[in-house]
Amino acid sequence: MKIGIQTWGSEGDVRPFIALADGLVRSGHKVTLAISTDKPRNYHELAKKYGFDINLLIAPDTYTHDELAKIWQSIILAVNPIKQAELVLKYGFDPVMEDMYNASKELCKINELVMGHFFVFPLQIAAEKAGIPMVTINIVHNCLPSAYICPPGIPNLGKWSYSLGWKLVRFMINRIFLPRVNSLRKREGLSIHKDVMSQTWASKRLNLIAVSPIICQRPPDWASNNQVCGFLNPESTSIVEELPKGLEEFIDSGSAPIYATFGSMMTPLTYQQIKETLDIWIGAIKKLNLRGILQVPIDNYSEFSNTSEIFIVSRSPYVNVFPKCLAIIHHGGAGTTQSALLSGKPSVIVAHMSDQFFWGAELERLGVASQTLKRASLSINNLAESISQLLTSNKYQENAKELGDKLKAENGVRNAIKIINEAFNI
Repeated sequence: MKIGIQTWGSEGDVRPFIALADGLVRSGHKVTLAISTDKPRNYHELAKKYGFDINLLIAPDTYTHDELAKIWQSIILAVNPIKQAELVLKYGFDPVMEDMYNASKELCKINELVMGHFFVFPLQIAAEKAGIPMVTINIVHNCLPSAYICPPGIPNLGKWSYSLGWKLVRFMINRIFLPRVNSLRKREGLSIHKDVMSQTWASKRLNLIAVSPIICQRPPDWASNNQVCGFLNPESTSIVEELPKGLEEFIDSGSAPIYATFGSMMTPLTYQQIKETLDIWIGAIKKLNLRGILQVPIDNYSEFSNTSEIFIVSRSPYVNVFPKCLAIIHHGGAGTTQSALLSGKPSVIVAHMSDQFFWGAELERLGVASQTLKRASLSINNLAESISQLLTSNKYQENAKELGDKLKAENGVRNAIKIINEAFNI
């Protein structure tokens, strides 16, 4: 079967879709993957390796780096998660929406089935217009309403509050998304949507929740088209990324280090903003007499020299490095969170926006993370306190190792393909 897949976002958002594309190719399907991103990475190399076609859309340089840094700072400092989502749409999604829709239409022309990140509503519209089936893929499990799940962006006051919370969240999400969705639907001669969560973000045929069933136990009130498949990870034959020069020697030269990364949250920042983050990381790690690997999006950060206690990298293969660390400080993005969980190491989550706070709450619930911190109020002292919380009790390390071992035994890609085959009689 010819299958088109479309996603949007940072490397952590893209990786599960690459893994699924690889699995589908291995199962004998012809796959085209469309990616809208701000960085090309090695996606063409991966496409060649795995045997799928790729349509890569790089976001235009709409803003200067300084303008983007100011925009990003306003997003991080916004207290309301819905306001954050509105800003992300305005500055990150809207400028590429038309190109995404063109890519969506092309996917629907050449394929018999399309799949996409639930956020990418242009694909849903293109699929409806073309009359071909679509599968949505959720990489977080709190965007399909349920009486058993706390709504996104709402304090968890207990199950009694969820019904009212979902009504509020639906209202706010509809206010932001529906004008965009319905503008394109009207233009294409389609009926308007009244609810984003149940119509725009959900396929009538199949919604895959790409989260481990250990973490997301399927709530009994979900319809049968909502299926939990597990995390989408590439097979062990994936391209091996070499460690940065000197990193292996650093790891082996002393006690297990703390790894600190805010992933794509750091990319738009100015040099000074990155330095402020580094100062906090280094201050907290030194306060506890620990060692650290610090990831910043600059290849040559000359202001800081690597020492026996601190090693700075621009990127590193998490799958190889995280298991060798003591704990992971990260932003709670879906991709980095999954890597931390699979490594069997506990986390300190410093949430910047949206679903990162949800992942923080989930890892706290699972007993593998200390209390979630907010990036807007991060300091040396509160970061050091959260790291110390992980180290004063063995339960975090034990819980993280036990969960990591269970997750390694799962195969989300294989489960996803089985569910897809059954849903479409392939």
